[in-house]
Amino acid sequence: MKTTLLALLLAAPLCLAGESGFTPLFDGEALHGWTLLPRERPSGQWRFEGAALVVDGRPGHLASDEEYGDFDLRLEWKIGPMGNGGVFFRVAAPGNPASTAIEFQIADNARKASVENPNRRSGAAYGLYAPAGDASRPPGEWNSLRIVAQGRHVEHWLNGRKVVAFEIGSADFRRRVAAKFPGRAGFATARRGRIVLQDHGSKVWFRNVRIQVLD
Repeated sequence: MKTTLLALLLAAPLCLAGESGFTPLFDGEALHGWTLLPRERPSGQWRFEGAALVVDGRPGHLASDEEYGDFDLRLEWKIGPMGNGGVFFRVAAPGNPASTAIEFQIADNARKASVENPNRRSGAAYGLYAPAGDASRPPGEWNSLRIVAQGRHVEHWLNGRKVVAFEIGSADFRRRVAAKFPGRAGFATARRGRIVLQDHGSKVWFRNVRIQVLD
């Protein structure tokens, strides 16, 4: 694990101009402030390519050491053909974040699972809320992601367009969770938690990862 993290040394991307109040989540020298969540049988690695952090394979999810409650998270991502990935937030429990936290879905919408299931398309709250239309760009092109979480209210933005908005704990939310994740008591109930970049076997690039704390 130490070897993998040491391999991530490189200059980090800076906040984009005009976004005062945001803090970069890569410090410019190494991946300080992040922890690799090991898998039982890891494969691939996290590494830097230029200004972008790349995951290829299943080396383990990458979790922020800091926990966040209310925030505005922004980053850019791109993915390969038929790829699949995601960003979890308010991850407070150990184990697989998919069992406890909401995922901003990152995907090539041409893949079979996304074609057949709108709530598995880019910008979706995975398995719960489908995005309002397809705001994603083709594989290999950069997309902008934004997650705004304030109390129970959550918004997903993709390429400058709000594609999902919901209230955690609402009757509609509870109904959808019960249908998609039966038996997962306490799903998405944490008020604070870590940001987690998912490894899912696909090659995914991240850059300009930054956050503004709102609470």
